[in-house]
Amino acid sequence: MSNKNVKAFKVSFISFMLLLTGVLFAACSNTQAVDPNVGIVEKVLKLQFNGPDEKMMELLQNPDYTKVVDGKQVNEKFDKYITEVYGDFFTEDYLVTFLQTGGLMYPTAAEFSGYELNLKDTVVKQPEKDSNRYTFTATVGYLKDGEKEKTADVSGVVLFSTKQKGKIGKLGYGEDNGLSKELLSSDK
Repeated sequence: MSNKNVKAFKVSFISFMLLLTGVLFAACSNTQAVDPNVGIVEKVLKLQFNGPDEKMMELLQNPDYTKVVDGKQVNEKFDKYITEVYGDFFTEDYLVTFLQTGGLMYPTAAEFSGYELNLKDTVVKQPEKDSNRYTFTATVGYLKDGEKEKTADVSGVVLFSTKQKGKIGKLGYGEDNGLSKELLSSDK
């Protein structure tokens, strides 16, 4: 083999090894797959902070959808819609509780005050590895009738069910940097 061929072989071999190393690093990093629970939290935050959801608001506000059964107000179409939209993300037992304790707060406050919500960014972390507890910060844009858009960071905690894999067992909002106050104090 001539000197020229040896050099060409060495260059080709080194190039091949570098390419192989890059492929192996990429493959190894892909095996550490993204935590599916992070995706679930992000999807729920998109539902909460984009809108308000016009169909949900119509079903919630229109008295034609509500009837009284055994002395309780029932809105079967609203319940069905909520189950279709949020049901895949929450345990069956917690979905109703979520909506009663905070899940409707931001969408309804935005609707009643004339604000449009727009989720800008989310950061979801699992503070303790192998835990069912996640924390989040959602950067939410809010805009009313041509005014300049403002943003607020909303933080909270999500606990995933230990019995139903991939289902939220509790979601609680924490600090919202005045977003709820702004939405609740505004007139339409």
